Amino acid sequence: MMTELKIKKLSAVVLMLLFVAYVVPLCLAAENAQQATGSLVSGEGKYPDVPGAPDNAVQYNKTNVTPTADMQQVQAGEPGLFQYKNMTMLMNCSQNCEVVFTSDPNVTPKVLALSIEPNQTMTLTMNMYSSPLQGEQVKERNLNFYLGIEPNAQLQLNAQIRLLINQTELNQEFSREINIEQLSWMYWNQTRAEWQAVESYMDQNGYLVCNTDHFSTWTVAELADTTQPTTDTTQSGMPVEYLYIGLLAIAIIAVAFAGFLILRKKK
Repeated sequence: MMTELKIKKLSAVVLMLLFVAYVVPLCLAAENAQQATGSLVSGEGKYPDVPGAPDNAVQYNKTNVTPTADMQQVQAGEPGLFQYKNMTMLMNCSQNCEVVFTSDPNVTPKVLALSIEPNQTMTLTMNMYSSPLQGEQVKERNLNFYLGIEPNAQLQLNAQIRLLINQTELNQEFSREINIEQLSWMYWNQTRAEWQAVESYMDQNGYLVCNTDHFSTWTVAELADTTQPTTDTTQSGMPVEYLYIGLLAIAIIAVAFAGFLILRKKK
């Protein structure tokens, strides 16, 4: 009887070990497949490294991959969070949108957000690179990245572009103090062949934000403080300080002359 009981216990242990030996490899294989191909997870709460990401964002995880012509879908009204090795993009679009992501591995990790209201469905080619394209000038004091956004057709749109700003990381990357108040989004104006600053502001989640009605090559740069104190001038162009000095000199001469006349009359 005791021998039979021991055999049953031993059998149970063997079955348990066989079950573990079968299940564990399956779990590891699933995890490896997920890391290799990425995963889509819908609405699993906030994402601590992506401030402002909504709860219902469809999350695409491929954080061990630098994207090269990686094609993804953004459904109308359904935010998508695409996380790559050095590029995280939170996207919202009022129309169905196909996006092709490419990122230069030399660019330090960036967290961006793009909200678009186009008048039709579209395909966007989105490239993030460390140097401007041929024909575009290098922008001084930029944050070492350029973002090319190109639609597949002419369309009307309103869009908002955002870049998450971490001043501590920027100071370390550039080995100097970055003036956050001087940061601005800029786009390459092909007509003028120059970088053009766009009104930008910091939002409550720490993003530098700008609004636009067109796509182009964009960057963020620290603008030089070119504001110089203006000198008030008269219509003739003479500085007003010189006018005051002249009036004072005339007054002194007048007082001296009046005193001279008074002394002469007394004599």
